[in-house]
Parts: sequence; structure tokens; C-alpha cells
Amino acid sequence: MASSSAPLSLCCLLLLLPLSTLAQNPGENRQFRSRHEECRLERITGLQPRHRLESEAGVSEYFDGNEQQLQCAGVTVIRRTIKSGGLFLPAFSNSPGLTYVIEGSGIAGLLVPGCPESFQSFEEQGRGGGQGQRQPFTDQHQKIFDFRQGDIIAVPAGFVRWCYNNGDRPLVTISLVDTSSSANQLDSTHRQFMLAGSRQKGESKQGSSSGGHLLRAFDTKLLAEALGVPEELAQKIQREDSRGEMVMVSEGLKLIRSSSRSSGGEEEAEHERETRDGAGDRNGLEEALCTYRLRQNIDNPRQADYFNPQAGWITKLSAQKLPILRRLRLSARRGVMRPRATLAPQWVINAHDIVYVTKGRARVQVASDEGRVHDGELRQGQLLVVPQNFVAIVSAEEEGFEWVTFKTNEDALDSQIAGKLSVLKGMPVDVIANAYRLSREEAFKLKFGRRDEIEIFADL
Repeated sequence: MASSSAPLSLCCLLLLLPLSTLAQNPGENRQFRSRHEECRLERITGLQPRHRLESEAGVSEYFDGNEQQLQCAGVTVIRRTIKSGGLFLPAFSNSPGLTYVIEGSGIAGLLVPGCPESFQSFEEQGRGGGQGQRQPFTDQHQKIFDFRQGDIIAVPAGFVRWCYNNGDRPLVTISLVDTSSSANQLDSTHRQFMLAGSRQKGESKQGSSSGGHLLRAFDTKLLAEALGVPEELAQKIQREDSRGEMVMVSEGLKLIRSSSRSSGGEEEAEHERETRDGAGDRNGLEEALCTYRLRQNIDNPRQADYFNPQAGWITKLSAQKLPILRRLRLSARRGVMRPRATLAPQWVINAHDIVYVTKGRARVQVASDEGRVHDGELRQGQLLVVPQNFVAIVSAEEEGFEWVTFKTNEDALDSQIAGKLSVLKGMPVDVIANAYRLSREEAFKLKFGRRDEIEIFADL
């Protein structure tokens, strides 16, 4: 008896443990603690950016990281606007993040340590003023990619990135930085490390550095030796620059471009490699990241996960669609609601929701285990955090409602209360009747009130 009861007891214990506990790895422990220290929220409000960091070619607006709901989620959120012809200078962060392109388009580079400079060009360049003397001039750099409105771009922690607005209108993005990620081993503050430019104009508490970029901090002679350049050139690199983190490019960037970029061939090839190699997990980290796709467009209603002609559509972006998200431990969602449409009452089982409104207005109510914590209008440009397991209902106003949600899990799982795939639909009628003291007829109406609709409901 004793030998058979032990395995049975172990099985019972495992059944009682939540799935998230069984799935944890050692890197998640710090993430779990930091995200739950500040989640006893009695009131949630729509947030506006509180700090501005102005540059020559644009502005960065930071949502207040001291807000309790952002501390609960363990994230920092930044909205950036880059002028046409503006270049966001090379920088890296202590935490991974996702960027959604609200409007505009551009070109970006993400420099992965250990990856080859696979873009190369050869031109004839004159040599030192001598007539007729020419030599081959070679430029080479890592891959660059185009992005456009509706794209989600993944940025791992510590990887240098830059971007350039080559369009004819401002480029507007909203970025979430996951400071609670196990990839961040500094502290809970978002730190942006600049390799050029400065952060002197309108410095906010969200940024870690002040004054110039990193290379200015070193001894000039030592820097010149390390870079293998004359000391005069090192002095030029270190000179004071008051242009900020975004600068104007007067004659456009001269970049090596892939001829297949417009056809999507390169992105399809990367997707095939990810699928063939199991998202790169068979190779070393550096080699795998060299072939990862970093972006996915989520603005096409034809590719929506849920589409209701009378109500709107929702697209979910998880690690299943964009494998790099598995390393970032983040995901996203895009939603568009028609006027007076309703989002099913729901909660997220394994993540926090950070909701940014891209267009329109909606009435939003949020409830926790202690009652209602939010009841108000959420409008374009505002941010709202819905913590894990808090239940939210959204009702679009007359002009409709559009949003993007960042989620703090790479495979976030939502649970609806009403609709075809809901918990009410999955319960026996008698359980519902006894739970709410209803007749069987009333319980039947409650269970099947939205029987054929999933997640997003049309106006009745």
C-alpha cells in the first residue's frame, strides 16, 4: 500500500498546482516577485504622458513610471514622434521591449552581437586627391528592414537599435519596455544607453543617463587606442552634442538595400528558417537571433483571429506567430471596434494588459477581487493597465474604438465570461441556475445570450 500511495499523492499535488507554476523556469522567479509587489490596486485611471524629452528631430514622451499600475505591470511606456528625415540615434536598453508603429514608416537596424555584416557594397572611391588614382571602397553592415504603420517590432535587451524616418510625414510609435524581465539584472528603472547624441533637453526621470552619450565618458587617448583611430577623430566623437537622441539627416541616408525588400521574399525566407529550425532553438543564441524575424504587421483585418462584420476585429500576436517573442516573454494584440460594439467581459490568465488607445473612445469598467477599480472613458492617446485576472468590459462610443495591447507573456491566454468560447457557455445550465438563483429558463438565456459571437459583440 505504501509504495502505491506515494505516486498517487504526488499526482494529486500536481493537479492542485496552477499551470503557471508547472511551467516556470528559474528565470521567472524574479519576474514574478517584482510584478506582484505593487498590484494591490484600489483605483485604475487612464494615463497621459507626463515627461517630454525633446530632440532636434522629434520628441519622446514618457508615461509616469511612478504610477502604481505601471509598477504593478513592471513596465515603462514611451511614445515617440520622429520628424520626416529624422534619425533615432543608436542606443540600447537594459530591458526587452515591443514597439507598435501608430503611423508613418521608416527603416531600422537591430545589431545582434556575433551576426555577420551581410549587406555589402563596392564602389570606386578617389584616393587622397591624386587624379586618376582610385581604390575600391567597401561598406558593409548588418541587415536593415523596412517597417510601416501597424507593425510590431521586437527589441531584445542590450541590442543596439536605430531607425530612420524616410517617409514624408511624422513617424509615431508607442513602445513598451519590460523592466521586470529576467533579462534585466540592473534595477526596475528603464535605462537607455546612448552611443551618440545626448539626453539633455527636458530630461525625465525615466531615462538613466544625463548629458552626453557613453563614449564621451572615456579618456580620449584610451578611446582612440581602443577604436584604432587618430586621437583627433576620437575628440570629434566625444565633442558636445545638443541635438538630443533624434537628429535631422540633411541629404538622406545612403544605405545598402536588398532588392527583394518590397516583395517580402526576405521575410518569408526568415519565417521558413524559423519553422525549419524550431525557432532557432537548435543553434547557439547568437546564431539563432541572426535569422529571427523581428516584426509582424497586425493591422490587416483579413488576417484577424476574430472578425465580426457588425462589431469589428481582433488580431493576436504571440510567440506562435513571431517566435522572437518567446525570448522576450511578451506578446501583443490589435483591436478595432465599430460604434457601440462591446468587448466580452474577460480577464488574462497569465499576463498583465497594457492598453494604448490609437483612435476613438470607449467606456471601460475594470473589476478586481475587491470590487470595481475603474469606470470611465478611455480615449485616443491614453494608456490603461489591466492587471492579471482583473476583469474588464469595453463598450465603444459613437466614433468607434481602436487600440493596441501589450501583454507580459509570450503566449497570453484570455478567458471570456460571455460568448461562444466563454466560461458561461462551458457550464451546465443547472450550475448557472444555482449559482445566480435563476430558473432554468433564465439560466439558459444567460448561457446562450451571445451563443454565436466570439470576444467582440455587435450592438443589440
